Amino acid sequence: MKDKVKIGIAGTGMVAAFHAEAIRLIEHAGLERVYDKDVARARAFAEKFNCRAAESLEDFLGSDIDIVCVATPSGLHGCIAVPAARARKHIFCEKPLETTLEKAREIHNECIKNNVLLSPVFPARYSAAARTAREAVRAGRFGEPVLIGASVRWYRKPEYYAESPWRGTWALDGGGALMNQGIHAADLLRYFNGEIDELSANTANRLHKTIEVEDTLMASLRFRNGSLGYLESSTACAPGSKRKITFSGTRGGFVLEDDCLTLWNPADETPDDESIREWNRSGGNPGGGAGDPASISCSGHHSQLAELVRAVLRGSPLETPGIEGVKTVELICAAYESARTGKTVRLP
Repeated sequence: MKDKVKIGIAGTGMVAAFHAEAIRLIEHAGLERVYDKDVARARAFAEKFNCRAAESLEDFLGSDIDIVCVATPSGLHGCIAVPAARARKHIFCEKPLETTLEKAREIHNECIKNNVLLSPVFPARYSAAARTAREAVRAGRFGEPVLIGASVRWYRKPEYYAESPWRGTWALDGGGALMNQGIHAADLLRYFNGEIDELSANTANRLHKTIEVEDTLMASLRFRNGSLGYLESSTACAPGSKRKITFSGTRGGFVLEDDCLTLWNPADETPDDESIREWNRSGGNPGGGAGDPASISCSGHHSQLAELVRAVLRGSPLETPGIEGVKTVELICAAYESARTGKTVRLP
């Protein structure tokens, strides 16, 4: 039985560094290779993180790596993930899985066809606070869901888009404040409350007038369980505030800000509930990203990638399989369709 997983990273930007740091913290895993179409960037990254730079994508996928971390611009994920799956590499793919539902499904289908694992990166699911809240929801400790909302009122300086021209484009970013920044909040809505039946959305550009996509989006939601909700995301709200999920049920509720439970009111109080409050008052897990994307913690990446490593070594199941990445892209694309057409959109 294999006792160590070899990992390669495709891409050398800020997120790739998060992946490299996460790999360093995982027992029985090591960073072996890095690929970037700019070989000079790949070599610089390899020197910094003590791995080998691939001279081409063929060289990268032809090596003995077991897992490919896809950390390229969003609209290029499929260009890496599809051939990687065909080369029998397991995939750890940054959000969004791809910029269109069709491309996201292609990645998922190729992984199934080639019998490789696909782990779409949703680190917000892996915080202790999020897991605690979901367990309580599933146990019925908040009663029946009534209202659930997700708010991402972040701020990005104009330089954020200017320094990386792919950002803020339909082709490579797939959308704006929702597809890039708000996707984790959108995914947490599904994580806590299940699938959405229908939605209506509006978009605006309040600050970043030169980008192709929205810097602000608001959506009204109806979930399949009958509850209602909202989803708002912006990169124009200076100076930026924490990502917030608000869950209200017939017997109680919670508020999750970044990776901290700032309100915890379940029914049928137990001694553990005060421990949960105390742990969160002490700081909980690190979050970040409201005003500076570089401040985001890699702790969630570490937890999720470690899960994939265990799955490769032991055959254990993934808590977040590939279909979750497809469904969250489907939700976001439905919001964009509603904003474009002015109509309510029903999800399959």
